[in-house]
Amino acid sequence: MALQTTKLDGVNIVLSNIGQSPVVNLVSGNPIVEMAELTLDEISRTVQAEGWIFNTEYSYPLKLNTDNQIVLPGNMLQCDLPVGSGISVQRRQGKLYNRTDHTYDFSAQASDNKVAVDVTWVFEFEDIPEAIKNYVVIRAANVFAGRAVGSAEAVKFGQQEETLARAGALEYETQQGDYNIFGDSQGLNTYNSYRPRSTVYRY
Repeated sequence: MALQTTKLDGVNIVLSNIGQSPVVNLVSGNPIVEMAELTLDEISRTVQAEGWIFNTEYSYPLKLNTDNQIVLPGNMLQCDLPVGSGISVQRRQGKLYNRTDHTYDFSAQASDNKVAVDVTWVFEFEDIPEAIKNYVVIRAANVFAGRAVGSAEAVKFGQQEETLARAGALEYETQQGDYNIFGDSQGLNTYNSYRPRSTVYRY
């Protein structure tokens, strides 16, 4: 029976790229294995930070604390107010900061003591889709080969495989996102046709 790729599977693929034998667990104390696991975690975060359909949510409600501030969860990679809000925000000191009004106070934007934001999450390796796992593992294997043994040959050999893996990830993204030239399933990035009345003004 086919099973989903586990983190142990991913680490063993990374190790095999430099000719290392597979391991049966991730608590062996072997520094090479630990380095491979750290590389896999690093690349997983980097890939997920791009923002994919599986780890992006729109108009996600975040509750204000008693100081009318928003404390951001640790597994939140990116956070922004919806398009059209007119407010630029960023993460500072673990909280959401309003760069437009220079404040941590979001009471003006709150409804029912909550603020709707667009977020990108970071998930554990086992919780990401198979197509993304495959891309993460192959990319991590190439990065690890370059760092661990400085093997330009191994990296070059894996570049084509990495390109194909990313293509598979993008194929998953387009299928799940229901994208077209007019927008996506969330109604975002809607195509605006040319309207002369909106372009030419007469006084």
